[in-house]
Amino acid sequence: MHLRHLQICFLALAIFTPHSFAEGSPTRKPLTLHAAIQDKNFYLLSLFQANPRLRGALASDKTLSQINSTRQQRLRQALQTCQQKPECTFQALVWTDEEIHTVSLALAQIDRSNRQVRKILDEELRASGAYEHYQAQDGEGLVASAWELCARGLNEVLTVYGEGVRPRYPRIDSLSFDIHSADFQQRTASLTEQLSNETPELFFESSLTAGLQLLAMNHRDEAGRFEPMEESVNRAAVQALRSIHWDKYAYSVIVVPGEGPEDPNVPLAEIGRKRTALAAEAYHAGKAPFILVSGGYVHPSQTRFSEAIEMKKALLSDYHVPEEAILVDPHARHTTTNMRNAAREIYRYDIPMDKQALVVSDPLQITYIQSQSFADRCRSELGYVPYQIITRSSDTSIIFLPKVESLEQNPMDPLDP
Repeated sequence: MHLRHLQICFLALAIFTPHSFAEGSPTRKPLTLHAAIQDKNFYLLSLFQANPRLRGALASDKTLSQINSTRQQRLRQALQTCQQKPECTFQALVWTDEEIHTVSLALAQIDRSNRQVRKILDEELRASGAYEHYQAQDGEGLVASAWELCARGLNEVLTVYGEGVRPRYPRIDSLSFDIHSADFQQRTASLTEQLSNETPELFFESSLTAGLQLLAMNHRDEAGRFEPMEESVNRAAVQALRSIHWDKYAYSVIVVPGEGPEDPNVPLAEIGRKRTALAAEAYHAGKAPFILVSGGYVHPSQTRFSEAIEMKKALLSDYHVPEEAILVDPHARHTTTNMRNAAREIYRYDIPMDKQALVVSDPLQITYIQSQSFADRCRSELGYVPYQIITRSSDTSIIFLPKVESLEQNPMDPLDP
């Protein structure tokens, strides 16, 4: 057994046990992350790897084993015929619609026929919140839908960061290489040759390893930075949460969406600084016990500055807001995910979901967040609207309620899933 497999088995008791989470609804605590980029994008696959009973059930299934064997053979053939062209080679690792469907049927059959597997999957997947959209489905439907989401996410990573396909937002999310360069072709050839010489135990592991290695190769580790946040950038605020008397405040948090500069040497855009000042003013007026700054490493592409981290620095140094009053979301890459990630932190940090929260920003962005076009964009890109607008309280603020649907993982956006 590979060392990686041994480590996964030993971690299983701590990561994924039926008693890890509260029953009945997603846990009100941050999920335990041992491989943050993988776990945040592909929670189901991490669960399959970490739990020995699940791993054994999948490894012994004839249908899944046949798919595993067929795909490995396809990769070996691609290495012989593709002449180190990554756009050709990585197609061998992309999941076809037929393969995705066949795996879905096999997983549903395993869930249906194995009581212990069914119990583990049902408890863990529902408690994680990672597949919140599918909570109404039975166990077979839940695991099949979760797998299909993971497969589409794997394909997104393989095609964008392996084949050079344009992502939805190419200015900020594209791969870091010229796909036709000798450097990239040599790197990817080495990766795929290594994968072809291995015998993965589980049907998805070659494509998963390839996807994660491509993200690393492209320096696209944004999703894992500062994780676990409750032990790093949010440690002081999370500890302070325990002593908050929520009835003393009009709002639970003051959310501040970031704005990235286009100059790579400027850490905080002027618009972002103005939004930060508005948040500090609301905080010092006693409107909420916390400011939640939101914004990742976005503009310009591969910037070394996180919007949220720079706003936190400004709050500490320029506006005299204590660290224990600042929550950070250093991952959001769009206004849609500013709102979604704020809702996630509110839920995971056990902040009252039924208490209204406040968004502060410049009038133009507040008008946009309030608009139907923004709600439509959320539905298009996320599959749901992560907030409920209550009212616009001023030119620079909106009152909203967060939605639990925001917990849903989105591996189609692997830099902030």
